Amino acid sequence: MYKILLAADGSAQSFKALDFVAQIAKPLDAEVTIISVAQAVPVIKGQDGISFEDIASLEKNIAEGMKKMAKKLLEKAEEAFMEKGLQVKTRLEKGQPADVICKVAEDENFDLVVLGSRGLGGFKGMLLGSVSNKVVNRVTTNVLVIK
Repeated sequence: MYKILLAADGSAQSFKALDFVAQIAKPLDAEVTIISVAQAVPVIKGQDGISFEDIASLEKNIAEGMKKMAKKLLEKAEEAFMEKGLQVKTRLEKGQPADVICKVAEDENFDLVVLGSRGLGGFKGMLLGSVSNKVVNRVTTNVLVIK
């Protein structure tokens, strides 16, 4: 069976990628796994007047918020596939998105990785976003980048 890993981050291109995979999954008799990666929270350096407990609490709240957003995104994506009569698997991971996507694609022998050309980052002028660029250049399987 043909295995497709669809990376979803909530960006417009991510939803275009979702629509594209929904169109090709049935004709290919593909097994689709949608992955969303809750990005690791950067360590916040101590500031004058901010306790380490407050910093730890803030980091925890940010991480939990990112995880909730990723989970809602997966639920929405799964619902979109189910409306089209397609079954999908979903996975919620934590870490740096490009690293996690590459590791999952390689470790689980996906035939194709599909992702949007740009994610939610702020560099609009780039042809490829940093995640899609890293995935294209690191993973050994086929990659389809949707604009």
